[in-house]
Amino acid sequence: MSDIIESIRQGAGQVLDEFDQKGQIKSTLQGIRLQLGELERRRRSSGLEGQIKALQGESKQLTEALGLQTLSLFELGKIDHPELSHLCRRVSELRAEIEQKKADLAALKASAAPAQPRCAQCQTEVSADAEFCPKCGAELRTLAAETPAPPAAGQRTVVRLRCPKCKTVLPPKAGFCPTCGVKIKQPQAHPARKQFCASCGAQMQPGARFCPLCGKPASSTP
Repeated sequence: MSDIIESIRQGAGQVLDEFDQKGQIKSTLQGIRLQLGELERRRRSSGLEGQIKALQGESKQLTEALGLQTLSLFELGKIDHPELSHLCRRVSELRAEIEQKKADLAALKASAAPAQPRCAQCQTEVSADAEFCPKCGAELRTLAAETPAPPAAGQRTVVRLRCPKCKTVLPPKAGFCPTCGVKIKQPQAHPARKQFCASCGAQMQPGARFCPLCGKPASSTP
């Protein structure tokens, strides 16, 4: 590339000299000379920048290798220089601290609280010891045993609700049960207050329609 530019520059210089001798378009020719000089300057600058970058990369690799070798000699007890010993000792401390932080992070991730269990029928969050869903009244242990494996990637999971009275599977957005005719109420927000089952005395979630322990309807509670 440099040879081509140089030959172009020399050839153009000869032509420009001839035009200059005749005194024609002198200013235009001077501009061409300047452009050729700028092109050559950029080419040389780019080459030097590439060489500098390559040298810096090699210097960094050698510096890292020198540091590792020095640290290895320190660990073998073959370095007694005060400043080098201090630096090597600090690097060893940092390595130990990094490993400790990694262990702390792994322990923290392992201690994450387990996901709140949900009813397999209506996906309502339930307590770990509940036997019946407080929203739809489904028996949690039975549903857990009958729940199929999770669908493969790309497949959709369809959740069907059941009638709280006769347990018939309801069509989507049903307002009434097609079997017994009971009205299906949409869940509504209730003020936070303590609610207890009238049959077994267990505390129920606010707005629950069934006891999570005995499965009795909430309508029988006071």
